[in-house]
Amino acid sequence: MTAAPTNAATALATRRENGGVSQNSLADKIRSMEKQFQLAMPKGAEATQLIRDALTALRTTKNLEKCDADSVLGSLMTCAQLGLRPGVLGHAWVLPFWTSKHHKDENDRWVGGHKAQLVIGYQGYIDLAHRAPKVASIIARTAYAGDAFDVDYGIADTIIHKPNLFGERGDPIAYYAIVKYDGGGYAFFVMSHADMLRYRQDNATAKTREGKVFGPWVDNFEGMAHKTCVRQLAKWMPKSTELAQAIAADEGVRVDLRPQADVAEVTDHPEVVEGEVIDTPATDGQAADGGQ
Repeated sequence: MTAAPTNAATALATRRENGGVSQNSLADKIRSMEKQFQLAMPKGAEATQLIRDALTALRTTKNLEKCDADSVLGSLMTCAQLGLRPGVLGHAWVLPFWTSKHHKDENDRWVGGHKAQLVIGYQGYIDLAHRAPKVASIIARTAYAGDAFDVDYGIADTIIHKPNLFGERGDPIAYYAIVKYDGGGYAFFVMSHADMLRYRQDNATAKTREGKVFGPWVDNFEGMAHKTCVRQLAKWMPKSTELAQAIAADEGVRVDLRPQADVAEVTDHPEVVEGEVIDTPATDGQAADGGQ
């Protein structure tokens, strides 16, 4: 009588049949979601591109492959619904974080593990804001001590910023975002550097157990500040559906994989991301933003 193959032997045979890749791998689960991603995506977007972006992120983001699979797929589903590219163009990132409350064991005790969090970048917000009705342009900038910078919140509501192009610009003193509307008119939001530091301490989710902020609020403060100004300015802007959903989904964890699910309803927000966010990719002005 021939012994039944062990689970390990069966898994090895399956990997061999599929070119050395387990059909239970996270990469395969991402590929298997192509039809669902396509159902969720805006007209003209291609799920094949989303999958290529996701597989690149899986190869280049340390510990992402260790994350709870549904949290990775849920983040990608939100990217699909919003028409954002993960890890590309500063749109969004799917980032791993360690949580001590990953799942419960057979003794009903919490066990640690990795989950994935969707972080929408500054450029992602800019792209979504341009989809809003009447928005002609939107941009965020930094003002430095050596610049000519003045804000008037009186009847005129004006902001003047003339960068110092011929001398030392000094330290940052403020951050602001301006939106201009079709047919004329504008709105802006300004936050001082000191206020932004306080905002970071109060709102950053990536903190150690001792309350020390880490991750993109430390590694790319300027990009985080620009994103924060755009988010705050959005409160007074006409919003596209996608922009409203992005605000609801940012820094969230999603495990619901339904293509037509309401993003706000299926996204949870951890109060504090514990441990360490690994390999946060960022470029100037395009932060992998881990705070509001």
